[in-house]
Amino acid sequence: MVSVLRTRHTGYLLLTSLLGRLPGAMAALAIVQLVRSTSGDFTFAGLITATFVVAGAVGQPLLSRLVDRLGQVAVLAVSGILSFLSFTGMALTVEPAPWVAVGLAAAAGVSTPPLEPALRALWPRLVTPGPQLKAAYSLDAGAQEIIFIVGPLLTVAGIAVFGPVGNLLFAGGLGLVGALAFVLNPAPRAASTDRRRDTTARSSVRSPIRIPAVARVAALTFGIGFPVGTLTIVATATETARADAGLAGWILAVNAVGALIGATAVGIRPLGSTPERLLTLCGVLLAVGYLPLALTGLPTTAYLVAAGVSGLMLPPTLGQVFERIGQLSPPDALTEANGWVVSAMTLGIGGGTLVSGAIVGAEGTSAVAWIVLGSSTLTALLALVALPRRSALAR
Repeated sequence: MVSVLRTRHTGYLLLTSLLGRLPGAMAALAIVQLVRSTSGDFTFAGLITATFVVAGAVGQPLLSRLVDRLGQVAVLAVSGILSFLSFTGMALTVEPAPWVAVGLAAAAGVSTPPLEPALRALWPRLVTPGPQLKAAYSLDAGAQEIIFIVGPLLTVAGIAVFGPVGNLLFAGGLGLVGALAFVLNPAPRAASTDRRRDTTARSSVRSPIRIPAVARVAALTFGIGFPVGTLTIVATATETARADAGLAGWILAVNAVGALIGATAVGIRPLGSTPERLLTLCGVLLAVGYLPLALTGLPTTAYLVAAGVSGLMLPPTLGQVFERIGQLSPPDALTEANGWVVSAMTLGIGGGTLVSGAIVGAEGTSAVAWIVLGSSTLTALLALVALPRRSALAR
């Protein structure tokens, strides 16, 4: 992991990418708090937040495909500006013209700069294949956990300093600064120059999601995201059932710490086998790691330990996803392939939250164990779907 950060450009690109991705981690809470400060309508808050999330899932592969065609600099810079303007419009119209704000939420989501897939498309250019590339992907996955921790904290701080409206502008501004800083680096500019050299070959490349193996990995990524989404509801329901104020936050925080430990471990000592062999194994282990959360009768301390264990395998599994996508996708469509993975993860998280929330709403907190068992089963099944065909293993 240290060797990755010492490699030229990697630290700068990782930090600016994380900065540019912060609005995605801030937006949900920021939008809900903004709506609560105006109309206070939770239904509308859920609608506009869901609009932003779904639009982002749609926009990532579309913009990533444009990156593969036009280069990183133009697409990331323009989308960063459009996303910032959409955030600004949403913040200013949510009270006087709420349905206009919904449209602007969709625009903000669709135009979210695809910094995550852009960075992953650069890793093979920046570091050497083998252990260093594996460490880079693990570092990338672990850094994503930092966003999930820092994003809500920045939202709370932004509301305290700027107010609900100003906080949404603050979030959009961070995204714009991160995107522009990212493309100022020579590596994205060099990648953009390479993209412009051969438009004929590039136009003939089909969408990587039409490659069956890529589609199977994307399906697994949905399965990885699903229990991540259910965890928010599981943590909240557990807090309610135990009448322990603040427990949900601790469960989520300890889970994130577990993920950081997992990322650090595989960053220091990358897994030795190939991703086509490790992907399913890691996916199944991830699913198994969530199972202790179904033991709702555990003492609080033991349940927090279980929350940490459930996070351990998330970065290693995502690292195998990123590396496998790099193997399966044509080089001229690598950004789009990673965009599909980002969208699958987003939809998985959203689906897990939606389904588990509906179950708890209908059945109460006693349904937590069944939610955990169901989401773990889905992850394990989709991990088995991602198994490579025998011919691929033989090569």
